[in-house]
Amino acid sequence: MAEQPLSNRATMPKAYNPVLERRTVENANRNLLKYLKPGLSVLDMGCGSGAITRSIAEKTGPTGRVLGIDPSETLIAQARQNVGDLPGITFEQGDVYTFETTERFDLVTCARTLQWLAQPETALANMQRLVKPGGHLAILDYNHEKILWEPAPPASMQTFYNAFLQWRQDAGFDNAIADHLSGLMHQLGFSDVRIEPRFELSKRSDTDFAQTSRLWSEVAELRGPQLVQAGYITEDQRLEAIADYDNWIATVGESMTVYLLAVEGQQL
Repeated sequence: MAEQPLSNRATMPKAYNPVLERRTVENANRNLLKYLKPGLSVLDMGCGSGAITRSIAEKTGPTGRVLGIDPSETLIAQARQNVGDLPGITFEQGDVYTFETTERFDLVTCARTLQWLAQPETALANMQRLVKPGGHLAILDYNHEKILWEPAPPASMQTFYNAFLQWRQDAGFDNAIADHLSGLMHQLGFSDVRIEPRFELSKRSDTDFAQTSRLWSEVAELRGPQLVQAGYITEDQRLEAIADYDNWIATVGESMTVYLLAVEGQQL
């Protein structure tokens, strides 16, 4: 089977993604809590299946306006299906580079999305246009080059992880985007640009360690087939990485720290 074009590597596989659905504002986007209040208008760019978007709408209430945008038709369909009768929230299929509306929002948020864009500065400029004067743009994203495990994960997972980073880099994605966000936002003219460390720490003493530390097994399950198809790893290497890493979690794994920053600025 032919490999996807490089521009399509960010496309989320259609399989159910448990990582997306267990996220809420409280456990995955806490930097937004200081903004959220009844009546606020919020645009969530790259909303995925809408789990965090729903959590936002619960806090802005029936007088608020929450719009979730994602390029994936499949994920937007899931988001609409899962929203139930929650008021004040809608979802639209749209691209972060080109989405346009006459609306302007008190808060535009984009979490864990710029890591999948080859032109994050273009996306940020488009999001800036959608922020009201005095409103805020809040970006949350990773530096994948600064992940820490204690002790080191199995060699098979390290092989997969390095292949994952190379696969991303070859597609033009910035593996260290978190550390470049503040500079990009200053270039766009945002005032009061603030950086908040939001590292994701999983420790064996946590009751959910087996779930949260399994992030990279889930990446290997969901994204791994794309790496196999592109020739970065073999299928046997992918399966070995999952099995060995799950065993690391069950036996010797003590902690995993994923480097994540919230970078926010106010529109003049």
